[in-house]
Amino acid sequence: MLRTLAAVAAGVSGSDLGFNLHYSAPEGTESFPVILFVTGFSGLAPDFTYSDFVQKVTDKGYIVVGMDHVKAPNYPAQGADFHNIMEWVKAGNLTAALRDANIDANPDLDRVAVMGQSAGNHVVGQGLTDGCSLAKAQIMIDPVDGFDPFGMVHSEDLITPGEKLKYTTPTLLLDNELDPAHKLLFPACAPAKLGAPRWFDATAGPLFNVNASKYGHVDCLNNFYIAAGKLLCPTDKTTDKDAYKAHLAATIDTFLTGLYQGQEEAFEKLEDPSSFGVDVTLRQDLKGVSHTDIKPGCTNQAMIV
Repeated sequence: MLRTLAAVAAGVSGSDLGFNLHYSAPEGTESFPVILFVTGFSGLAPDFTYSDFVQKVTDKGYIVVGMDHVKAPNYPAQGADFHNIMEWVKAGNLTAALRDANIDANPDLDRVAVMGQSAGNHVVGQGLTDGCSLAKAQIMIDPVDGFDPFGMVHSEDLITPGEKLKYTTPTLLLDNELDPAHKLLFPACAPAKLGAPRWFDATAGPLFNVNASKYGHVDCLNNFYIAAGKLLCPTDKTTDKDAYKAHLAATIDTFLTGLYQGQEEAFEKLEDPSSFGVDVTLRQDLKGVSHTDIKPGCTNQAMIV
């Protein structure tokens, strides 16, 4: 069941949380893994435009905390807000917030993944650079770095080409063939030099990359909003968008099942194109570790003494 609530409670140290929080949780009082999700354009994309995709993830047995705002992008500030929300969750506040939203599910704080779509990944990555907090894994959907689509303003870039990110965590990168394509009068929504290839090269932890060959940057949105999004981002009108959203949810579940339950066969599926419900191309960079050695967790330079 999908339930949402705009969070107005105080955040860390009594300050505002910086994002509106929206909750989607399975029925029941069991303990479920948590996914903290920042929407596109640094969170400016409304959470409700992703509700069909989020519901499919929830149906797999995850509590999803969606985050959006109505602010101009400011990646250092919004990254700090995201880190503070991780700390807010770590302090036990999420359970109370779920109860206020009339949700009985309990968050398992030992199984928390962080996720972004498009430039929401820039916010998440900045937050992890500030500190891993309770994050155990990262899921990147159509990631974009930088402040502008032309890559002309570098003051807020998270990634320095040729260098790795400052944190290390198991990572799933979900992208598609139309991400770097552009409309006639507009730049690409995920330019190649700022999009998935840039993140693949910069990721420091073991990485699985699943590229959905026939889909586009806005195809994870509810079908109604794809019609508006296609004005800026290319999409193929002949493809099954519900199948794509189901693919994203199933692949996320496979990745997190491999991590949280130590199922090596789940990681093997991420390397086998026949395991997927849509056409995919796959690559991996496991940083020299075996499937057995991929464990949930996160470290960054600030945590290394």
